[in-house]
This record gives sequence, structure tokens and C-alpha cells, in this order.
Amino acid sequence: MSMQPNTPSPSPAQVGAKPAAKRRHKPIERFPLRFHCAITLAMGDALKRMTGGNSLLSESDIGRLAIHAYLLGNDPHYARIIGGNRNA
Repeated sequence: MSMQPNTPSPSPAQVGAKPAAKRRHKPIERFPLRFHCAITLAMGDALKRMTGGNSLLSESDIGRLAIHAYLLGNDPHYARIIGGNRNA
């Protein structure tokens, strides 16, 4: 009687090299940087009201617009870089 374990022999498909996994192409990011901040409960409630349902803007869109408006008004270098593109 043999003392070998009762394991099946590997199939030919298991012995060969594994096929390479498909790589997903990384999408070009329109907004490559992230910015996180704390807001008050009143700000959060207002954002929920403005972005709920079928709103065209998301919470991050509103934050981006607010930062853009602030920088246009307070940073001359940013305003020059943006130039005529007021929708950045």
C-alpha cells in the first residue's frame, strides 16, 4: 500500500503559464487633484438641497465653482493663467 496523498494530478491547463490579465486603461482625469475639507451642518444641508434629485451639479461641482470664484477674485496669478476661460 502506498503512502502518497490522494490528490489528483494537475491538468495540462494548470501546468502551463497563466494568460495575462487584461489591463484597464486609466481614464484621463479632468480633475487630477483632490481637496477635502470640513463643513458645517448647515452647509451640508444646503448642499443636499441643491444637489438632490435631478440636479445638474454635484457637491464637488459646487465646491469647485466656489474655489474657482474665490481664486479668480483673490489670486491675480490664477486669474492670468485662466485668462478668458471663466468656466474652469
